[in-house]
Amino acid sequence: MIVRIVLYALAALSFFYSFMIMRVRTGSHFYIIWSVIGVILVAVGVGLRTGFFKKLPKEINIVLLAGTVCFILLIAGIIIRLATYSANEPEKNLDYIIVLGAQVKKEGPSVVLKYRLDAAKEYLEENPDTKCVVSGGKGTNEIVSEAEGMREYLVANGIAPERIILEDRSTDTDENIRFSKELIPEGSSIGLVTNDFHLFRAVYLCEKHGLSGVRPIRAGSEAFYRPNNYFREALALIKNIIF
Repeated sequence: MIVRIVLYALAALSFFYSFMIMRVRTGSHFYIIWSVIGVILVAVGVGLRTGFFKKLPKEINIVLLAGTVCFILLIAGIIIRLATYSANEPEKNLDYIIVLGAQVKKEGPSVVLKYRLDAAKEYLEENPDTKCVVSGGKGTNEIVSEAEGMREYLVANGIAPERIILEDRSTDTDENIRFSKELIPEGSSIGLVTNDFHLFRAVYLCEKHGLSGVRPIRAGSEAFYRPNNYFREALALIKNIIF
């Protein structure tokens, strides 16, 4: 009985979290995964109440339980690695930094992107010789390219426009890095600015595309949305490694 109550409570929490993520309207449909988790939790609760699992062969129950535990441990291990990656101060006086794009809304940068831009602004102010590549194309839910929106924000906050280079063709992180690489002279020292949950995979993709030695520059993120962001990044990293 207690187990079923816990399962139903977690399911309700998953449905609520899915709704809250959906309301942000980031253009991503990953919030659906939380509703799927909620449905699975309800189904398990109902299965326990009706004795469904007792009717299954013991071997199947063992496989289901072992598979679930292994998946949870794998995701937990990856999330811990993502969360603890590069908490150190970034290297000073890099030649270039790349700021990875995120949604630009009508009123300006999204919350996620603002964290990245504020981290970039701070670095550029402290290192006046560093140039900045802002990377991101125009999505279907955006009125300007992410790169243009990022440039406008940095200039409005005191960064000289001649220090900013636009990369406005990319549609995802992989393209952010590939297209930004084309704009940076070979042999330059490079920093990469993105949110805490995104940093590990982004640096991994840099190395994949031949940008070795990229220095991570960590930007923050909203605490409420971190479970969603870290879970999504863990799955994305698994996908990148496999494919």
